[in-house]
Amino acid sequence: METNFISVDDFCGHYKVEVNFIKSLEEYGLIKTKAIKKSIFINTDDLTGLERYIRLYKELEINLEGLHAVAHLLNQLEFLQQKVKDLDNEISYYKQLH
Repeated sequence: METNFISVDDFCGHYKVEVNFIKSLEEYGLIKTKAIKKSIFINTDDLTGLERYIRLYKELEINLEGLHAVAHLLNQLEFLQQKVKDLDNEISYYKQLH
């Protein structure tokens, strides 16, 4: 077994969520799972996002369609923040030239 994966059963037991919730997130394209020897696993790199979805789902009672919309908006926000950072760096470069 690869070391950068965690069992969906272990994850669900720890976070007290149903396995069907994880399957639904995968159906919506929010996470990816991997089948290894008849068990389903989650990449540990995806845990931060998955924990975010669980908090939004449980604490704010956002449904799966809402989680999909929130994920899309967060991705756009991260993209735009990176774009602003790149533009700030470019402006700083040109300011140094003058």
